[in-house]
Amino acid sequence: MRSKRSKGIARSDDEQAARAKCLRLLSRRARSAGELRERLQTGGCDTDVIEGVLSDLEGAGLIDDEEFARSWIASRRASGGAARRRLSWELTRKRVDRDLIDRVLDEELDDQQELDQAAQLARKKLRGRQLDGKELSRLRRHLLGRGFGFDTVDSVLKAVARQRET
Repeated sequence: MRSKRSKGIARSDDEQAARAKCLRLLSRRARSAGELRERLQTGGCDTDVIEGVLSDLEGAGLIDDEEFARSWIASRRASGGAARRRLSWELTRKRVDRDLIDRVLDEELDDQQELDQAAQLARKKLRGRQLDGKELSRLRRHLLGRGFGFDTVDSVLKAVARQRET
């Protein structure tokens, strides 16, 4: 049976190890609190230790899920584009809170921006290609795979077809 002193030392060692692991992970790329929590749980850390370390890191400004979500959205949009549904799915996988995801996406993206982005991707994908049924089908799959909704994809495909006819 451990004495109170040895329990305190073990807990202190656990906190130091958990903090070191978080800092190592954060040095590679920004992460959400949920991602770090999951990694620490997988490593066998005690729940109280995890919550204490994450709270300290949030207090120090090293973890900020809202800033993480905004940065993720900006980087994904800049690197070829991803739509609202895709971004939501990715941030959910990064363990960001659903309400926070919805709020940030509402602030960062609107329907017109998403439609413009889909149209731009469609033009880029079709550049120099013949517009036929097979190509339209490929374009549809490409846009849906990027997370654009069916209505958005249909609008873009109709616009592309109209532009090609003229």
